[in-house]
This record gives sequence, structure tokens and C-alpha cells, in this order.
Amino acid sequence: MNPVEYHLKLTIRLWTGAAPSSYNSSSQLRDIWSVPGEAYEPIGIQKFMTLMYSDPLFKSCPAAQNITPNRFYTGGDLQTFDDLYQELLPCGAAGPATSITANIQAVADPMAATAAAKKPALGK
Repeated sequence: MNPVEYHLKLTIRLWTGAAPSSYNSSSQLRDIWSVPGEAYEPIGIQKFMTLMYSDPLFKSCPAAQNITPNRFYTGGDLQTFDDLYQELLPCGAAGPATSITANIQAVADPMAATAAAKKPALGK
């Protein structure tokens, strides 16, 4: 799995809790969302974009940062997992994939991740 696929699947997992085995490349993003009581347009889209913009790989990637919400709405050009994956491919040069657990923790609690990184190793 390349870094873009990894980080996109991580973002989706954080967004909806959906495991990668529950969708494929042709899956509609609105179907992956399926969060009871919250409409995909605009709530799901806003939540996805917030997570994508804060992901360690995508936050510094112009291809990700230039994506606008209207592209996810009905009639937009980002409707499936593959549509979004293809759009984000240029982000692959930004760096390697890291531990999914570390990334989930960093997104969920950025202050704790920063503090842990500054903590000296045992015995030093």
C-alpha cells in the first residue's frame, strides 16, 4: 500500500469508522459516510475535509489543500474512493506511511503526540 492509499484509508477510518474491507475503489464516498442522523451534504463533507486537512501527509500537500467542498457534492468530480485517490496521488512524494496507531493518536490528540515526542528516552 502506498502512502496516499494508506493515509486516505486512515482518514476514512477516522471519519466514519469504516474499515477498508467495507468499501472498494468504486465505492461512493456518500455511501461510506452512512453516519445515522448526519447528512453527507454538508456535514459529512465538512468533517471529511477537516480530517483530511489535518492528516500528516495531506496537510502539507497542495493537491489535498486545493480540494474544495463543492467537488464532493452531487454532480462534483469527487464521488468515489478512486476519484479522491487519483486526485491525491501527487501527495505520495510527501513521505512514507507510518504506524496507523500513531497517526490515529496524533490526529485525535495532537498535544499528547507532541509531548510524547519531546519526552526523553528511559535511562537518559
